[in-house]
Amino acid sequence: MSTNAANSGGVEEFSTQLSAQIWGHRFKDGQKGPEYVLEFLNVLNGTNYNLGASEYFRKRSTGLRQFIFEGNKEGAMQGVVSLSDEQKNKLYNLVRDKDEISVIREFFKNLEIPLSDGQGKAANRSWYAKTLYPLHESLLFFELRTHIKNETKSYSYERNFFARGGELYFLMLAYGTDKDLSLREEIEQRLKYLLQKNKAIEHIVNKIATSLEDDKDNREDFYPLKKVSEKTKEYPYLPVEDDPIYHEFAVEFNQLISLNIDIYEMFELMISLITFQLSRYMLKRSLIGNESNEVTYFFDCLDAQVGPIQKLSSKSFSDNELLVKNKFESYFKEVFNEKMGNYAFVTANLAKWKADPEELIAFLGLSKLSKERKSKVKKVIFKCNSFRDVTGNLFTIVKDIVSDQLKKHQLSIIRGLARDGGFGGYRRGSKYRYFMTDSFIQAIVYANIKPKQQMEFNQFLEELYIKYGFIIGELQSKSNGIYEKSKLNVSYFQKNEFALREKLRYNGLLVEYSDATAMIRNPYEHSGQVIR
Repeated sequence: MSTNAANSGGVEEFSTQLSAQIWGHRFKDGQKGPEYVLEFLNVLNGTNYNLGASEYFRKRSTGLRQFIFEGNKEGAMQGVVSLSDEQKNKLYNLVRDKDEISVIREFFKNLEIPLSDGQGKAANRSWYAKTLYPLHESLLFFELRTHIKNETKSYSYERNFFARGGELYFLMLAYGTDKDLSLREEIEQRLKYLLQKNKAIEHIVNKIATSLEDDKDNREDFYPLKKVSEKTKEYPYLPVEDDPIYHEFAVEFNQLISLNIDIYEMFELMISLITFQLSRYMLKRSLIGNESNEVTYFFDCLDAQVGPIQKLSSKSFSDNELLVKNKFESYFKEVFNEKMGNYAFVTANLAKWKADPEELIAFLGLSKLSKERKSKVKKVIFKCNSFRDVTGNLFTIVKDIVSDQLKKHQLSIIRGLARDGGFGGYRRGSKYRYFMTDSFIQAIVYANIKPKQQMEFNQFLEELYIKYGFIIGELQSKSNGIYEKSKLNVSYFQKNEFALREKLRYNGLLVEYSDATAMIRNPYEHSGQVIR
């Protein structure tokens, strides 16, 4: 196993590098559900809709965004973005009446995607971090950052916050269609059609961009999707390239985007499906050794109105977070043992490390720890008198320090994916739990039932249990063993199942023929652009 994760750095860097070895490079917290999807669409558009590409072009669209968000704040400098008089005059030349410019700006501002934090408050974003609904590919662009040198302002790409999970999802679909090229072509062509269809928006955007001299082609605006040479500094990667789950993701995604739904409505469904798929991926990668290959989700379909069901759902969420935590600690132990697991090496160097703890801290890759954390590590090193002390006491203190970062980053990814995907969250004063929003229910039905087809309700529940580990009603609770362990009356699970049935009916996805017979249906038709 590679020990590259333990390069010199602080505990946050160390934790991030360990996580990259488990889940993938640049899979970090802080992203919102819409951003995962936008990043993926940006990358695909930047490859000219080629899932086999090794690099992609990044668009700045600086002038367009300054025009749309003029008057909005600009970063921590407390300034606001504004166009110069020269730029404004160029825009006025595009229209017969100056008022038309305000109308055009208002139209685009209304396409801004609202982002919120974990408490539902609007995210406080600067103009260059705001995004628009992808009604056309011309509205796709990358996040920027501001630089001021000698009172001259310039902009560059912001890698810390953009092109992370979206790049990894691109790779998942690329690997998942590597041996199914017809499926790959369908996804490429369908998304190309959806994102190039609205020619009216393209026409307006091109006029504004040309007037403001946007997006001049620059080789530096290309970014690698894989290591192309030894000089490649940073690129996205997944630890496993041949996981069968990637093909499953591609099939589900293709079925969703192939429906006759406009891109605005499709975008919300894509958020639910993609965030759920990323969550499934993370939890699957978190299973350890001989541990059960089954990840389960107990869904509270009663909207937190029934305490015992809410508690079961919260426990299900906590159990899955524990999978992530245990995987991280297990992997950390392997990395630590690679460095410190040799008895002869440790005993030969222990006296030197006690005399100069900084040397050991650097060897472990934690040279940038805070003084407070270093002090804790040094105290333990001074007390280490044997190989057993190092592999026991030292291991424990370093693991605890690194695990703090795990809770801050990896677990927040799990929560953010569930919250933004509409399949989990919390109420004030309660724990995170699994539940189903309308958007999530629709996405799951459309991804699993083909257009104009239907499936008996109980069979649908069983299919979801087998494929995803969804536990909702009586039969799945008994099969999983959660019914017996909970010691609850069976009526609780029956009510939970009935509540899902009502949600499906409310969304127009369920038709009842009798009390005993209900069918789940996908009411949409194929778009006609892609048929598999």
